[in-house]
Amino acid sequence: MTADRDIDRETNPADRIARLRIRLPPVNVFRLADLERLARRVEDCRGAEVLILSGLPAAFSAGVDVADHVPEADSIERMLRAMRLVLEALVETPALTVAAVSGACLGGGAEIVSACDLVVAADDARIGFPEIRLACFPPGAVALLPLRIGSARAWDWILTGRVVSGREAALAGFATRSVEPGSVDAAAERLANELAAKSSAATGAVRSLIREERREALARVLPRAEAAYLRLAGSPDLAKAVAQFLKKN
Repeated sequence: MTADRDIDRETNPADRIARLRIRLPPVNVFRLADLERLARRVEDCRGAEVLILSGLPAAFSAGVDVADHVPEADSIERMLRAMRLVLEALVETPALTVAAVSGACLGGGAEIVSACDLVVAADDARIGFPEIRLACFPPGAVALLPLRIGSARAWDWILTGRVVSGREAALAGFATRSVEPGSVDAAAERLANELAAKSSAATGAVRSLIREERREALARVLPRAEAAYLRLAGSPDLAKAVAQFLKKN
């Protein structure tokens, strides 16, 4: 991990809020080690009442490194396992989770946001699951996205790979609210302070209830989605799409 690539953690016991900022410039593309580190960072914040997860102004996260989608060795299986660790950590943490989304929020980045309790997005954020363009699909979104925006809209987003604005994401229910560009961090802070000021017993009870479906989806749907993804690992379509992407980029 170089000095300019990290997942910064700030915890303030006085305000009961923990803050994690993904800082993997230029657009927060995750490598396997980054996903594993993020899962550990989330677990390290278990003592907080609220956890704010944010990224860079240019991108919450543009997804997982396409090189980790190649079928050689066990890279795909390791990538799936690392993403699962992050999603499970977010659903199991005792802290209420608030995602602050600016810029690009694509693929694996959007899957991570799908696991959060509340989402504040910039009006002009770009949110979507473009994996279908690489002849694959996002297993985490298959499990979690229908719970956020309904099955019909979820399958539309996943099958077309289209990217929506933060404003449209809020209207669809993916984001809790959208705000003016440049004000996402401040809006997330206000929301986190509002949540932290409430009864921890009451918010804890609600937190457990609102996560029941996500827990069940990760336990029941995600393994099937991962198995289907692994079956694509040897497909000529995936290999060709990844090779073409890597050659262009």
